Amino acid sequence: MLLVTHDMGVVARLADDVAVMSHGKIVEQGDVETLFNAPKHAVTRSLVSAHLALYGMELAS
Repeated sequence: MLLVTHDMGVVARLADDVAVMSHGKIVEQGDVETLFNAPKHAVTRSLVSAHLALYGMELAS
């Protein structure tokens, strides 16, 4: 299944693997836990930090 969203809460709850896109290009990809715990790209860091500020760490189990 492919899911396209900017909602990292949905990503954290539903996805196992993630690809983050910026300007139509994949800038980072990996498993959910790695992307939430150690985002490398500025776009990923921005999305994750916004989610964590609002909701804390909620990863899919």
